[in-house]
Parts: sequence; structure tokens; C-alpha cells
Amino acid sequence: MYGKITIVSKVVRINNIRCYSKDSSKKLLEFLASMPKGNSERISGAQRQRQLIAKKSEKYGPSTVYLQVLGSGARGAPNTLYLFTDQKRYLFNCGEGSQRLAHEHKVKLSRLDHIFITNKTWKNLGGLPGLSLTLQDVGVPNITLHGPDGLDELYNATKRFVIMKDMNVTMAKCSPSTDFEDNVMTVKYVLMGPQDKIFKTDSTPIAKRPKLGDGSPDSEFEEFIHDDTDYYTRETKNPEEHKNKLPKTKHRILSKDPLKAKNEKVLSNLQNQSHCTVAYICTLKKRLGTLILEKCVELGVKPGPMLGQLKSGQDVVLPDGKIVRSKDVKTPDDPGPVFIVMEVPDLSYLKEADFAAHFDNGTNPPENIPSVVVHYTPPHVLNHPNYRAFMAQFGPTTRHLVLNAQNACLGSEAVHRSQQRLHLLDADMFPLLRDASVPALWAPGRAGPQLQGARLKGLEELKNKFQNIINMEGSGGDVDLNTTESSAKLDLIAGRTLMMFHLRPKKELDRSAEPKLHIQEYIQEAMDVDGFVESLEHFQKIVENIRYGKNHVQKEYPKVIFLGTGSCIPSKTRNTSGIVLQIDENSSMLLDCGEGTFGQLVRFFGPKRVNAFLRTLKAVYISHLHADHHIGLIGVLQARREALEEVSPRAPAEPLRLLAPGQILRWLSMYDQQFESIRDDFTLIPNQSLLEDKQTDSMHPEMTSAVLAGIGVQDIKTCLVYHCPNAFGVAIEVDQDHKVTYSGDTIPCDNLVKIGKNSTLLIHEATMEDELADEARTKMHSTTSQAIDIGKEMNAKYTVLTHFSQRYARLPRLNPHILNDNNTVGIAFDNMQITMSDLELLPHIYAPLQLMFAEHCVELELKAAQRARQKERRPLSPELPTSGAIRNYSTNSHKQDAIDNNRIGNNMFTEKQNGEDFTDNDFSSSS
Repeated sequence: MYGKITIVSKVVRINNIRCYSKDSSKKLLEFLASMPKGNSERISGAQRQRQLIAKKSEKYGPSTVYLQVLGSGARGAPNTLYLFTDQKRYLFNCGEGSQRLAHEHKVKLSRLDHIFITNKTWKNLGGLPGLSLTLQDVGVPNITLHGPDGLDELYNATKRFVIMKDMNVTMAKCSPSTDFEDNVMTVKYVLMGPQDKIFKTDSTPIAKRPKLGDGSPDSEFEEFIHDDTDYYTRETKNPEEHKNKLPKTKHRILSKDPLKAKNEKVLSNLQNQSHCTVAYICTLKKRLGTLILEKCVELGVKPGPMLGQLKSGQDVVLPDGKIVRSKDVKTPDDPGPVFIVMEVPDLSYLKEADFAAHFDNGTNPPENIPSVVVHYTPPHVLNHPNYRAFMAQFGPTTRHLVLNAQNACLGSEAVHRSQQRLHLLDADMFPLLRDASVPALWAPGRAGPQLQGARLKGLEELKNKFQNIINMEGSGGDVDLNTTESSAKLDLIAGRTLMMFHLRPKKELDRSAEPKLHIQEYIQEAMDVDGFVESLEHFQKIVENIRYGKNHVQKEYPKVIFLGTGSCIPSKTRNTSGIVLQIDENSSMLLDCGEGTFGQLVRFFGPKRVNAFLRTLKAVYISHLHADHHIGLIGVLQARREALEEVSPRAPAEPLRLLAPGQILRWLSMYDQQFESIRDDFTLIPNQSLLEDKQTDSMHPEMTSAVLAGIGVQDIKTCLVYHCPNAFGVAIEVDQDHKVTYSGDTIPCDNLVKIGKNSTLLIHEATMEDELADEARTKMHSTTSQAIDIGKEMNAKYTVLTHFSQRYARLPRLNPHILNDNNTVGIAFDNMQITMSDLELLPHIYAPLQLMFAEHCVELELKAAQRARQKERRPLSPELPTSGAIRNYSTNSHKQDAIDNNRIGNNMFTEKQNGEDFTDNDFSSSS
């Protein structure tokens, strides 16, 4: 499990690099024995339990069935539909951010077996990699994908950073001649494409690209494209050796090998099939009516097999010769309602004949008429008169649920709850989110004792601010779908998160669970904490003295905006890694890009202003190839292209400069070839070419002065850090006065200290608290004190900690000595923005934060005390030296730890304190 073990026990230095000698084995073997083991046994147990539950329900049709909107399809939100039955769960499409919303709203997915995808686009499948890891963790043994051919190739493309070892992913054969059927429903597949040729390209074609190695733009990165590195295995060699792993010159003559030729053939075949979309006509299984026992007794039917015969619809003859008819003693059978899920990307795809059996034309039986049709169809098609006429043929009883970019609902209440409370501390540092899609409820007269007088006035000001956002961004409501003459007889409904269509036992629309904001309650929660009001007033005086002091110069740029400050997985309060560096009003860049980064941008800037920001985005830097740091890149690339086309629809979009480990090209090229065209949206500048001693290499002229000027900075340097193969830190000289260094994921690293010397700001990961130093080292992460010490070593003016384990969903646990002597350290939060001139405010903010999140802090202290008691009870185990940075290590990676540490799927954590406290290895498999 751990790979080859090299016996070490003594640390020596050779050329200032730590190495281990092989004198003794006992200490290391005992240390390895104490390492946490994998989760395979726990997962196997969950799988067995799941199979037992499934077997019990095979004989009966579901009694409770509803469709629930998880993601509305709004720009920045997933377009995910959840089918709940009391036996199984199903998902239709799975966009980025699906798992985050599922966790926040307690939509349990542990009994999910089937995922239906309408079209092979990132909008529909961007959440699949993370969700798959979630399902694996809660014991799902197998997932079946339904959709266009080649959909399962997503797992082949992501296999370097999405490790599926405990769950099988299979692809259903979707054919018009073969239906899918289980004990819940029957699904008929309708394959749709342009009518002259079903697999012909649509109005946004994927042009055939040159095959890799045949003069394509990526030929110069041949070695990167064929990367086979396991990014969840720690290196057994010094990471410095990766400096030599750079692509050869672009003039190199490339020869084809058999494996490459086979891959190209597969890609070519997939290209020809990539434009089929699949619609699903779903019919629930018949549900037998319920016996009316009173009538059975009245008619003389005694307990026994006759009751079962009557329930199944058979008439029975009593011993006295009396006939009892089934219809007289039970409620009517439910024949099974029909619902349809479809996506028509272009009118040329639509073939009405495929749905004619379900039109309300007077000849089809009533049970064939769908209760609801779900439309993923884009707005320009949905609003076309021909499509509206098609919808009208289903008749007046059919409701039409729309999940597309016309909708507005982003679906999260939790992000607003957190931001509204943080906004109390400083309105500039924690601005109100410009997402007005979740309605706010205000209840006059409910203010508590802490909200009287001036505080009540402050609440009114907050209400006015929120109203101003609504005025600027729109009402937050969805576009009226019933505005055309052709829609007069249509019942069109814009999807909103948690909206439900009940299909059984009743057919009705239920909007009671849709999220709403209770801003007064959020504020009252903070104000009711003893001492918070006084601490807040003290902090605000400090802010006033610093910000408006005689020598304080307030500059808007450069500015840092934290979009994601959590590690491994998205939670409802901390998304995965993503940081905006706004260089000036016309230039910005992203540092890492975890799942849901674009959604975070929409929340922060607002749906009307996000395109303006995207047009300033010049570069994206990716630190390493763990999924929680780069899986959101494709969504950002596509959104940026739309933003540029908005102002220059005919001009080719300027490619984004992608600063990343060169090996990222394998994943992006496979997606480009097999799913959607993205290759023209970026220009790769490998991080390997930005290493300090490589920047003068004539083979890598990518980072020229013109490129730097295009990004808006003076210099960019990278270094190798200690986390996984091809992991990098970066130092960005924004201008003569400001230098920003970002660690990515790493243990303490001298290379980072070297390139980050005298930084204005160090942004360093601090995944765990100091008492978990051993676990942090095992997973190749830093503790809070280690991150702070690196800042001191590099003489950074300020250090901001980020990338917290989700057990610190609200606030990390800092060592007391840090709190007593802290003039340079701050804590990052999602949707926090900070200018360089306001950095000195950050050290003063921790005191009111501790009171604001007092309940969470108490919980952390109780857990720490419990760990200490457990440590006292168990025998001491030998440990490897913990001081300083590990420069060389001899064991292969503990793969399961690394997988746990880099999950982008929400692992169904056990929830405490209203779901705001997390324990990394606690899972809930209940459904």
C-alpha cells in the first residue's frame, strides 16, 4: 500500500540538503505503523449495507417521488436536477458546484446509482469529478452514466487526479431501441442531433484539430502531453530534479508510437459522435392502490392470501360463493406519471416525432401526457416561436421547468450568512455580495437588546445597502418566461434551488423549501455573544486610526480577493482554492482555480459586473495538479470567452496566459479533443520555464517583457515546493513597491523563502493547527505556525493564512503565543478583499472574530482537549524529526492520505453546530 520502503533513521546534511542514512529501521517502521490506514474497509461495509437496503425494495414500486432543483442553471450555478424516491436517487446533469449545494441543503446522495447527462458540455458535467469522489467515500459501489457516447472518457482524462479505486463507473448503452428499466422507472432514450446527420456539429462546432504530434500548437509540449505521473504519490527523489523535465524544442521531429496512434484513432472516432444530445422520457412504475381494510372486513374477507390477491388487482371468491372485486376494496392504481428531460442546443436538433406519443392530441391516452417537461434548452432556442409551438403540443396540463442561463438563483444562503456577519467588522474588507438572487426577509420589531438605538440604525443602513444591490443588479428574480404570445397557454416555471415537483402520491409544485435570507437573525447571532459589541467597537476605532492616520496612504490597487480558502473539498462557507490578484483596474490574474471559482466570481462581482472583471483577466496561475486547485479552470475559460465576445463578437478572443505545470496540457488536450473546444482560449507558459535559473533559457522565451507587460506585472518567478510532483510556489513582482508570494500547497520550503524574500504579502497555506503537525507532515501540508515562520524567514511584511482544513470551517485554531504577539498575520475568508494599504488591519481582526464564532472556537478547544486525553492514554510512538522543512524523504506516498487531502467532492461530513463544523474523516452514509 505504501510502495517500497527505504529504511532510514538518522538525518544528515549534504550540500545543505537533508538526507536520511540507513543505519537502523526500528524507528521508521514504528512511525509508518502509526500512520492512518486507508478507508477501504469502511467503504466496503457501507457498500454491503447499501446492497441490503436495495434488495429489500426491489419488489415494490416507489410510493414517494419528487423532482427537486439543486442548481437552477443560472450563470455561475450548476444545472442539476435531483430525482428522489423512497428507494433510489437519480441525478440529471451535474454542473460545477453541485456537491457544495447538496451539502449545504442536506440533499443526501449516498443512494445515488444513476446519473443522466443530456449533452457533453462542462456546464452539464463539471461537477462529476468531485461528486464521484464523494460517492466513493460514502460507499456507492457503482455509478452508471447515461448520455452521449464517450461520456465516460471524462474519467480517463482525469484519472491522474481523480482516483477511483473503490467505485466502478460504467457507461449505459443509450440507444433508441433499448430502454433502461429498474424497479423505480423506465427510461426511453431519444438521441437528437441535426436532422440531416445526427452526429453533425451544431451551431458552435468543435473544429477538427490537428492530431497531437502532427504540427499542432502543442507539439512542442509532447512530453507534457504524455505525462503519466501519479499526483497522489509523493516523490522518492529530490523535487529539484523536476527542473530538468522541460519540453524539447518545437523543431524536434516527433515519431508516432503504436499507443499514440491508437489514442488518436479513439479521439477521431469520439469527435464524430460528440454532438449528439440525449433526451430522457421517464415513466414511473405502476403503483398498486392501497387496500381499504374496513371494506374488506365489511365484505367478509378474512386475513390471509386473499388480501394480497385483492391488492394485486385480482377478484376473489369467498367460501360462501360471494365475489369480492378488487376495485371495490382499494384505492385506484397509480399508472405511473411521465416526465421528460431534454436539451435542444439548436432548433435543427429537434424532431417532434420522437415525442409525438406524449402530445395531448386527443388520441394519446391521458397517462402518456407528461406531468412536467424539464428544459435545459438554451434561451435563444427556448424563446423561439417554433420551440414554443413544440412545447404547446404537450397540452395545458403539462408544466415546463426551465433550467438554463435565463434563471438567476445561485442557490446558497450560507455564503450570505457568513458575509453579512463579517460585513459588521469592515464594509470594505467584507463587502456585501452582489448576488441578489436569494430574497431577503425582513421582520420589523424583532430586534433584540443589542440592536437598539445606533445598532438598529445600522441595521436599517444594511437593509438600504441590500436594496441598492437589488436596484443595480436587478430584482434578483428570474426572467419572465411567459412574455410571448406563443407562451400564453404554457405553464413555464423558472427553476430555483430546492423547488420541488411532487409526482407521487400527489402531483403538485412545492416552493416552500427555497432558500431565503434572514439577515436580522444573522446579525443578532453575533450581537448576542457576550463581549462582541465592545470588541467590535474597539476594532473599528483601530481601523479608523490606521486608515485615516496622518501617514496612511490609501491605494485601491493592487488588491487581493479571496474566492476560496478551504482545502480539499468545498464546504458551504469555504470553497476550494482561488485567489484574485487585481493589479489595476484593467489587469488581474487568478492564483489557483478550484471547482466553483466562476460561481464565486459571480457572487462577488454580481451577474452584471462579472463580465467586466473577466475582460481584465490576463492570466491564471495553477500551483499543482491536484483537482481542488485547477478543476474550475475550464469554467473560467468558457466564461471569459463569453465576456470577450459580448463586446467584440466577431474578433478572435485574446488567449488567456496559463501559468501552470506543463503536465496540465494532457488533461486540457483530452478535454479539447473529446468534449468541447478550449485550446484557443489559452496560451500555456509552463511553470517549469519560470524557475529562477530557467528564465534565461533560449528554448523558453515565453515570459518576455511583452508578456509581463500584457499581464501587468514586472516579474514572475516560480520554485519547486514539497507537496506532490510538479508542485510550485510563485513570487509576483507587481510593481516597484509590491511583491506577492503564494505558496500553493507545501510543507515549509526554503525554495519559497528564497524567491519570496522581502515580499509585501505572503499568502501561505495553513491547513492544520500546530498540534496536528504530524498529520500535516504526513499529508505534506503546513501548520499555522510553520506558515508564519516562513513569512518571518523571507522577511515578508505581512502573512495571510489560507487553505484551511474544513474542520476549521469558520475560524482556524491559532497557537496562543501567536495571538499575544501578532502584528503581521491575518486570516483569509472567502469573499474577503484586501488592499496593500489595509494589510496592517488584519492582525487586529482576530479578537472580534473569536467572539463572533465563539461557539465554533469552543468546539475546537473541546476537540483539542479530547485529543490530548487520548494521546495520554496511548503509548508513545516514535516520531521522525519535525523541525524545519523536509528536504528529502524515502517512502512513497501514503496514497489514501493524499486522496483524502485533495478531494474536491464533499465527503458527507457529520454536521455539528448547524453544519458549520467539520471533521475530515467523518462520513454520513444515511440518505
